[in-house]
Amino acid sequence: MAMAKRNKMNIEFLLVRAELKGVPEKGLLKSRNIGQLDLIWPRAAIAKKSGAREMVFRKGVCDFTSEPWTKRVVFREEVDARCGLAVAITEPVSVQKVRRFLRLTAKYALKMGADFMEKAMVGYADIASSPIDALAAMIGEKDVPSVIAQGVLDITELPAEGEERMVTVPLARPLTGKSVGSMTLCIRTW
Repeated sequence: MAMAKRNKMNIEFLLVRAELKGVPEKGLLKSRNIGQLDLIWPRAAIAKKSGAREMVFRKGVCDFTSEPWTKRVVFREEVDARCGLAVAITEPVSVQKVRRFLRLTAKYALKMGADFMEKAMVGYADIASSPIDALAAMIGEKDVPSVIAQGVLDITELPAEGEERMVTVPLARPLTGKSVGSMTLCIRTW
């Protein structure tokens, strides 16, 4: 029995614009928020890839188009024909909270590294992963900002090779599901 050929494509996701409406936080002239994006099931063996960055909203709008490619690109992956995208935006945060978030991210990354070392070095797992575990414990956790908007989008059609397509992820309040905005991204293939 012959297996069906997988349709894999090289794609990149670029931030274009985010808009928050109908949330009290929108009224601020300028707010600094954290945006997290998850690429869901890009390939059969990869359940999720995550990216996060600071987003500065002015009157509820964050426009990324004037930023360089290096700041706008969120993912650059080989993807099977179908995947998903999840977006979460936090409440406005101070510079200190952004730093705390970065510490938490570093702690998580170090913990993942320790787990990888344990699996890769059978028999020497405790010795190999102990420095990474110790460093992760030293970073410590602080309060995490609340998510004020989130959304998901199934991506069932990718652009043809060498082309691009705009997609918009509708955003809603986490508990109520009330629509509060959107995030637009550009999907490019090569």
